[in-house]
Amino acid sequence: MMRPTVRSRRLGARLGTYRRQSGLSGTDLAAQLGMHQATWSKIESGKTKISPPALALAVDTLHIPTGVADQLEALRRKADEPGWWQDYGDILSEAVQMLIELEADASWIRTYEGEVIPGLLQTHDYAERVITAVAPHIRVADIDRYLELRMKRQKRLSEGMRLTAIVGEAAIRQQVGGPAIMYDQLRHIVRVVREHDVTVQVVPFTADAHAALGDSFVVIQWPDEADPEAVYVDGVTSWTVHERDGVIRSYLHAFASVQSQALTPRKSLDLIHDVIKELR
Repeated sequence: MMRPTVRSRRLGARLGTYRRQSGLSGTDLAAQLGMHQATWSKIESGKTKISPPALALAVDTLHIPTGVADQLEALRRKADEPGWWQDYGDILSEAVQMLIELEADASWIRTYEGEVIPGLLQTHDYAERVITAVAPHIRVADIDRYLELRMKRQKRLSEGMRLTAIVGEAAIRQQVGGPAIMYDQLRHIVRVVREHDVTVQVVPFTADAHAALGDSFVVIQWPDEADPEAVYVDGVTSWTVHERDGVIRSYLHAFASVQSQALTPRKSLDLIHDVIKELR
């Protein structure tokens, strides 16, 4: 049984949605496809690959439209393709690998961080200070590779991916690495907002309580609206990817709640400019 990839899970989730809409049980559909129910269950969970003939038969049985069928076939082909990040497999935690897989095909990322600039917006020097502080026992030889990996992730912004990042005021005021590094970091944020489809909003110290208080998370959305969203939550000792509708709705509510307490994008940039002036 293979480790589910994000693409295999998305493919399985889409097939599961169409199966339920058709009114067929997993057992009934598996019988029509000539396979065991357990095999179909693993396909829907992304743990087993589906062959081209089986996918074609499932598409026909479930009356899936041609355009959608083409998307499913593309997901099937790409499900187990090695990603560029696998070159870093010897240093990647499972959590970081999952996050990069989620980002790889994303059309829109929404993220909330209370105390740290999000990785997709970090400069090299800021990222180095964060990485060495959070993982003090990391091998010196691996630091450059971690930094290279983080910078490569940011290429998605130049490829048209939309990013909405909400950060606490502490994230833009704490002088990670010292005033000079923070000065460059904040100027970098201003430049990225200007050049890419990126929105940054700051939750001021004067804000009221909100539903995301004490939390940090990433909401991932893919180009096709039929794809379910996912939420990535990474803590100090554990990480989780949520894909159930009810849980996702809770995080979307939390994001809306914190966004309602944040400054507007324009006022957020004004505050960032003010902090930049203080750091000169």
